[in-house]
Amino acid sequence: MKKKTLPLTEIYRSRPERWKPAAGETIESRLIFGESEPMDLEVTCISETGMAARRLQTFPETHDLPEIGEVLIRCNGSRLSFGSGRFVGAGKLPTGRSIGIRFDTRQPEQLSRLRPYLNPSSYVTHELRDDVLQAMTTSINGLQCSLTDFYRIDAPDIFEKCNRFYEMIKDLQKNKYYQGLYRVTLTSGIGPRITVFNPSRRQEEQMICYDSNSYLGLHRHPRVIAAVEQTLRTVGYGTPSSQLLSGTNKYLRTLEETIAGFHLREDCIIFPTGYAANIGTIGALVRERDLIVRDRFAHNSIRSGTLSTRSPHIEVYPHQDYDALERILSSADNNTDIMGKMIVTDAVFSMHGNVADLPRLAALSHRHNARLMLDEAHSIGVLGATGHGIEEQYGMTGSVDVLMGTLSKTPGSLGGYVVGSHELVTYLRHYAQAGMFTTALPAAICAGVTEAFHIIEEEPEHRERLWHNIRRLTVAIREAGLLVSAPQSSIITVTVGDLGLLWLVSRELFQAGIKVGSVTYPAVARGESILRLSVTAQHTDEDIEYTADWLKKIGQKYELCGKTLEELNEMAARHRLSAS
Repeated sequence: MKKKTLPLTEIYRSRPERWKPAAGETIESRLIFGESEPMDLEVTCISETGMAARRLQTFPETHDLPEIGEVLIRCNGSRLSFGSGRFVGAGKLPTGRSIGIRFDTRQPEQLSRLRPYLNPSSYVTHELRDDVLQAMTTSINGLQCSLTDFYRIDAPDIFEKCNRFYEMIKDLQKNKYYQGLYRVTLTSGIGPRITVFNPSRRQEEQMICYDSNSYLGLHRHPRVIAAVEQTLRTVGYGTPSSQLLSGTNKYLRTLEETIAGFHLREDCIIFPTGYAANIGTIGALVRERDLIVRDRFAHNSIRSGTLSTRSPHIEVYPHQDYDALERILSSADNNTDIMGKMIVTDAVFSMHGNVADLPRLAALSHRHNARLMLDEAHSIGVLGATGHGIEEQYGMTGSVDVLMGTLSKTPGSLGGYVVGSHELVTYLRHYAQAGMFTTALPAAICAGVTEAFHIIEEEPEHRERLWHNIRRLTVAIREAGLLVSAPQSSIITVTVGDLGLLWLVSRELFQAGIKVGSVTYPAVARGESILRLSVTAQHTDEDIEYTADWLKKIGQKYELCGKTLEELNEMAARHRLSAS
């Protein structure tokens, strides 16, 4: 039976751009109630559909909400009528001094008369200002550019690449692409539904979000929030000292023990971010005569970590080509200039969502006397029968020498860690500069993340719902005729191919109320641009159905349905040729 597309109004709500009085301006309002005494207010925020204001006089808190016959606005000698309205709320007047009022009819003309005395809300910064966007001029077609085009530009001024890159960004902003793809401004928290400011329609809109890495929704779990709140009241919001000085408190110690126990390891070191964990650990372990080998699509933090070693023996093997990896290791076995060897890769690849072959990696590391380091950022809480990650997934607990993870994905906060032997972790505490020469993770975050790890083990229903959503969305997209990845992790990808086509598809999804990631070269191969969807346990069946329906509709429009990867690559080549 054909799916029924949900009405757009059932998927997300919207409200117009909000404005606040400019510096030095006072905007007053009088509410007319018929026979009741009028109420005088000071406007703090206003839009075409309503306003927020502060009361200027006492009003009985038990007074029933009256009908507002007329909303009058006074500013700089002008007196404007915004028509009738009603209080936002029900039953009684809101307590305190702040009041919300909704106009019965939109008031764009009256608002435009107030505009000289208003500024956009604080989240509408320079790059979102309508007057700025309209005034932009550029000669670059941003749809045909990638980040690699601006990495190196030989010129006497090292800022020349900055200037040209900004021209490209201006083009994307002017044509209403950029803020639908990057730096989308949220006016709500992040979750399966978000509220964002849409600069093309000049309004806030609720959307379905596939950008969140909080796969189980733990950053909003009541137990996590309670742990954070209690710790905030006890020790404050920061821990302003390094771990080797006064930054190691009982909350950090508890977190270290919790994570070490979660992975059945002896010890754990906490870093300020996952990025820092990879850079610090690799830089501490690999020296000039050591070989380090990574997967081509390993996370950028792994790449940066390998480069920081300054080793001349850095090798990259094609994505998940373990035969190529073995050839590299075999060659190193016979190279007297190479001493130690280390393999570094992701457990779940962050762009593609596919899972590393741990049995093969472990066998290769043992055969060639190499150490194995895995980045578990996207696998904790997701892979394995109880969410313990890739080792549990393959039944190989303890097989990874250096196991790294992040606190910013399933745990839902900030930070990174490495678990291993006492000897390894003690060494990293003193030689991993990205952890040693930085401030310790705030105690409140440590307390919240500790609780999140307990929930992963104690509440399996979140992971069960997550996998229900992963499988449901994958099947729905495949039935729509699009080239979708296999359901191996929380990350689902849809291959689009051409870079310019990716921008068009992404923007149409954004305008339909669906926020997805857009991944281009060099994160993926040329001509193989993808949509990246991070599925969470909190997505509903309605979210998934609506998303699949729109993907099918847009895929048919751009002739993506029913295409193989080779056919999509051919389409991408034709697009590049026509653009040139």
